[in-house]
Amino acid sequence: MGKKEVQLKTKRLMILPMTDEELENLIRMTDSPELKQAYQEMLDGCRQNQEQRIWYTAWKICLKENKKEIGKQIGDIGFKGPVEHYSVEIGYGIDAEYEGNGYATEAAKAMIDWAMYQENVYFVEAEVASDNMASRRVLEKLSFQPDGVGEEGDRFVFEKESTSWMAIYMLFGLSIGLSFGNLSGNTATGMCLGMGIGLCIGAAMDASFKKQREQIRKEREAKKKQRDTEEVLESSERDCDM
Repeated sequence: MGKKEVQLKTKRLMILPMTDEELENLIRMTDSPELKQAYQEMLDGCRQNQEQRIWYTAWKICLKENKKEIGKQIGDIGFKGPVEHYSVEIGYGIDAEYEGNGYATEAAKAMIDWAMYQENVYFVEAEVASDNMASRRVLEKLSFQPDGVGEEGDRFVFEKESTSWMAIYMLFGLSIGLSFGNLSGNTATGMCLGMGIGLCIGAAMDASFKKQREQIRKEREAKKKQRDTEEVLESSERDCDM
């Protein structure tokens, strides 16, 4: 049995990964040389990395609310390669006639939510040119934070929220304790005992996950510094060749 096709749905949109044929058509229909190159790199990545193609392909953003245009593609979105050092990079674009309606924000949020459920994804990055105010507003709405400068402009990052295991296990312990208390005839004692055990387990798990997250941040920061250094060296080499 083949893999089930991924399909994201929001209030107004359907977001689906493009096939190789759809990418080829997109390349033919695109006038911008920069976008043609970007889409060609996506297509090459899909063909060379079939197991990871979901991270290389563009995803089409389609309307689902407008009966006259239902299913109409109004833009595309996607990631620039698979997970690397707990991070993926996102890019997106909406056709000019549909800009200003919040579609980019809606689509980007759905993609980020999906990415955060994938293995080892803790950060989503984006790079935006300083004069691209529309894209910058999208990132601001989605709580991205400034994170230096990349090859394509200012870099922003969104970090996955940490789970509060203490609260979860406290409620779980309270429920178990209540059931035990009812059976033993001492509800108050059972509740206190269960809540106390839940708090201890939750606190231990929170401490463990906090330590793990700090290590992940350090690894990502080290990779970012290495990447920034390489970009500076490449830029210097280009300047010397001119």
